[in-house]
Amino acid sequence: MNEVSRPKLIDRRPESFTHHSSLITRHFSLTRHFFLIPLTFLFMLFLSWRRWISAIVDSGREMDLPLRLLNGELLYRDIHYLYPPFSQYFNALLYWIFGVHLEVLNVEGVVCCAVIVWMCWWIARRILPEREAVLATLAIIVWCIFKPEGNLIAPYSFAALHGMMLALGTLVVTLKYGENPEAKRGWKFVIGVGVLIGFAGITKQEFALTATVTWSAGLFFLHRREVKKIAVRLFVSASVALLIAAPVYAYFLTKVGWEILIEDCHLLYTNIPHSLVFYNSTRSGLDHPFLSLLQMLGGLAVAGALVFLVVGISLKNKRKVSFILFTVSALVIFIILQISHGKWDGSPLRALPFLLIGLSFVHFFRRDETKPDFELFVLAIYSLAALIRVVLRVPGGGAFGGYFLPTSLILIVYLVMKILPELVEGFADESTTVASRNFESLIRSKSLHGRIKLGFFSLLSGWLVITIFVFGYRYHKIFPAFLKTPRGSLYVTNANAIAMNEALEFLKLNSTENDFIAVVPEGSALGFLSERKLNQRHQILIPDFMNASDEQRAIAKLNEVKYVLIVNRPMREFGLEAFGRDFYQAYGKHLQENFRVVKMCGTEKNEAAEIGNRRFFIKILVKR
Repeated sequence: MNEVSRPKLIDRRPESFTHHSSLITRHFSLTRHFFLIPLTFLFMLFLSWRRWISAIVDSGREMDLPLRLLNGELLYRDIHYLYPPFSQYFNALLYWIFGVHLEVLNVEGVVCCAVIVWMCWWIARRILPEREAVLATLAIIVWCIFKPEGNLIAPYSFAALHGMMLALGTLVVTLKYGENPEAKRGWKFVIGVGVLIGFAGITKQEFALTATVTWSAGLFFLHRREVKKIAVRLFVSASVALLIAAPVYAYFLTKVGWEILIEDCHLLYTNIPHSLVFYNSTRSGLDHPFLSLLQMLGGLAVAGALVFLVVGISLKNKRKVSFILFTVSALVIFIILQISHGKWDGSPLRALPFLLIGLSFVHFFRRDETKPDFELFVLAIYSLAALIRVVLRVPGGGAFGGYFLPTSLILIVYLVMKILPELVEGFADESTTVASRNFESLIRSKSLHGRIKLGFFSLLSGWLVITIFVFGYRYHKIFPAFLKTPRGSLYVTNANAIAMNEALEFLKLNSTENDFIAVVPEGSALGFLSERKLNQRHQILIPDFMNASDEQRAIAKLNEVKYVLIVNRPMREFGLEAFGRDFYQAYGKHLQENFRVVKMCGTEKNEAAEIGNRRFFIKILVKR
């Protein structure tokens, strides 16, 4: 095989990119640096303790659905669900082994996040020296795992958390395969990828796609023109994946049928309700594509402004040009901010797709023995595939960024700590070597490259420390109230605590564990935490998800319930606000005519209060 088709990148790297077997030894010998990772993880766990769960949104489905499966109900037929089945049945198994308790899910979340952190550390170490890899991993812990607006300990969906783990696992195995693709032991990686993709396929669809794209791109990089090798390895991996996924889908097709599985639960993204189209277009940026592209250019302008600022500060002879370019970039940023009308926060992350596309092209076609081209190419492809649902509107925060951004953060640290210093040094026409050095030599070095690298390391480290304490403050400010329930305890907002405590106490005094309740439009955590049963097929009443006949079946199920709890949960992100008024009017009319308010929970005591009221409430209804 020629050199193009068989790159041995790891053996050719400088000292800081040595083979993984030697890296493992160094990981455990340099405990003062590596152990910043578990210490930071534990410290963030302490700061956020029991403050991970959103008491109303999404969490109830993740708590109660596995319990209903454990009690004999069948997914899709008896309980509507948008994702493949693995995660919910896996959590049902955990309930069966360890008991039905909130702590089971919390511990699972912690363990999954610890595995994700370990994989991210391993990946970062493929392209970064140890201390910079630690920095990248700490950034993932803080900005992805423990971000208050959307932490991964209590995910909006365990399918997303498990899918992310499996996709990252595929990335790890692809990188391991790339160390020596011609070795006989390489076939175990081919089979391993098939197993991971197979499980991702029965966990969450987009992560299965991310894993498949990553593996295919890795093979294409390594084997290039050897189409037969690529085809054989893809065939073996695909066969293994199908051996795992096909029986699962065949079982559910047999049990529930095509219409329910595919058309009603949308597992192949067919017959998508308008509300979900609205929601996804808002997240992806397709609702205003021209504005989204402008914001992406704005992200480039922010990144450019930072580069020009660094060049101007570092190089006296470039300050005038740098100042002009910085001013032009700032003007572009200002204009785009004004056009965006508050829909862009100025984050440079909007430009990530441009960066990732550029990285993948550069490292696919270039051969530089001083750089890990294969690793950077595969990382860029994985990161781009992970962003596919938000490619025009990459989130700088929000509830979902933690699932998309970990590997992008690794690449950003690489660019800031490696490429940007080289770029500035190139402007200065210095002859200082840019081969990787350890941190102590950077302190001793008087080179421009070393000073810039040390400056960025200090800046990123300081920003990270500040963010840790800001997040800790926000966790305690947002979730100050302790809520103790029969199935676990958690911290919630003050408004949620008042209403939920009153509702839980009412259910405790006026119902039994054998009674059914209904919670609309969302908030089935109330059923789980109160140890009461739920019987509605749709646990979250999202607009347009039920047709007229589904709505009538849901109304018929109300004959079995003792109480109906109406939660002040607007559905604005799906295009409509109030259940019973703006959508599912027949359901709302039935409640109005056949039920009466028996208790108002929360600070709002007006029985006529509607969903969307500024004060949170839970309205408990009983049959007339």
